[in-house]
Amino acid sequence: MNTQINHSSAWQEKLYILLGIAGLIGTWAQVLGYLEAGFLAGNIQFWKETVTTPAATFIVVDIFVLAAAVFVLMFAEGRRLGMGAGWLWTYFLGSALIGISCFVPLFLAHRQRVIRTQHAAQNVAPEGTDLIAVGLAVLIGLGAVVYSLMHIPG
Repeated sequence: MNTQINHSSAWQEKLYILLGIAGLIGTWAQVLGYLEAGFLAGNIQFWKETVTTPAATFIVVDIFVLAAAVFVLMFAEGRRLGMGAGWLWTYFLGSALIGISCFVPLFLAHRQRVIRTQHAAQNVAPEGTDLIAVGLAVLIGLGAVVYSLMHIPG
C-alpha cells in the first residue's frame, strides 16, 4: 500500500462532495412537496409526473440507463479498490432512495480519496483542455440547482 498522498488531485474530492451537496439541495427542493402527500401517494404522484411529456420521458430513460451503467462501474471499481460492500451498497441505496445526484458524487469522492491515498501511481487529474469540459459540466449542473431553487413548488 502506498501511503504517499498526492495533493494535486485533492480538489477533485472536494468538487465531488460539493456536487453531491448541490445535487441533494437541488433535487430535494422539488421533492419535498411530494412527501407532504405521504410516502406512497407522494411517490405515485412523483412518478406519474416524471413521464407526462416525451421530453420528460426522454430524461427519465436517459437517467435510468446512465444509472445502470454507473452502478455496474460503481460496484466493479469499488471492489477493485477495496472500498467495501457496505459503502457500495450505501451509495447504491442512497442513489435509489434519496438521489443519484447526491450519492454518485459521494462515491466518486470516496473513490478519488482511495486512489489518491492508496494507489498514487493511478492518480490522474483532468488538466489542460479537459478542464474546459469539466468546468462546463459543473456550471451546467450548478445552473440546474439554481434553477431548481428559484422554482420551488408551493
